[in-house]
Amino acid sequence: MVRITDEQIEQWRRDGYVLIPNFLSKEETEAARNGVFEWFSPSWDDYVAAGRKIDKPGVLAFPWDNSGLNKAVLHDDLIDVAERILGTKDIHLRLVRLDEAHLGIKYAGNPSNNSLPDVFHQDWGNNTIGPHHPEDFCSPAFFYCLDDVKPGMAPVQMVKNGLEPNPKNAEKFICPGGSLCIYSTWTWHASSEFEAKEGHRPTMWLGFNRNDRMWEGGRFFTIKATGTRDGWLRAIGEATPRQRELLFLPAVDDEKWTDEMIDGMFKRYGKHGFDPEPYRQAKAKREAQTNGKH
Repeated sequence: MVRITDEQIEQWRRDGYVLIPNFLSKEETEAARNGVFEWFSPSWDDYVAAGRKIDKPGVLAFPWDNSGLNKAVLHDDLIDVAERILGTKDIHLRLVRLDEAHLGIKYAGNPSNNSLPDVFHQDWGNNTIGPHHPEDFCSPAFFYCLDDVKPGMAPVQMVKNGLEPNPKNAEKFICPGGSLCIYSTWTWHASSEFEAKEGHRPTMWLGFNRNDRMWEGGRFFTIKATGTRDGWLRAIGEATPRQRELLFLPAVDDEKWTDEMIDGMFKRYGKHGFDPEPYRQAKAKREAQTNGKH
């Protein structure tokens, strides 16, 4: 089932953003949120109990050694809408803003947390080395709200295309946990003031680009560049063949999947969930088709 409609994509094209409430299920939201608290930064209660100090590993970037976080990044319905927006299946995960799919969190009493309120900006400047052409909608960006965002909890605010970027023209995203915002790297947006006396606002930011526009996106990533070693083993091991394509691995029917390649991937990622059978079956099918031509 396609959860994001053509009408919602058209709203994104017209306005520069669209909010999808409850995109993630409750179980998916909880799993990702718990991943934030385990790997990046604590919940509000734990933050207060620790003397308002961060007592977690602080792993900012994809992938994490956590299935809930990684599955939110490589969510099948998220890939589906990216394909429809970009008009092709030949796409990759974009390394957004800080150059990767990454996490953020704000706490009551700590309002800035790396972004000041009401400082409206666009993300194109640090997401492409190409020209500034905002009419080109080939740079969809996304963020998840991983817990309920109530009034006063520094909701992200977006400005519709064509309006002056200021708080009067902005829509603040008061929304349930698991909601998804689709915007563009050309969309003006900002944080807002954390006015509530308690609470946290965890988020995840990511995007996708076409493979024929490799100048877009911050940088390529390897095991050394982002995330953690165990996070990469988990992310690649647990991904589907299609999801691995978003991480620059060949499509399942690509001739690069030789016996040596398949066996090598299984040796490295097998105990983390890598199933070689789809690749072996696709290889056998290619060989049968080739033999049938002779």
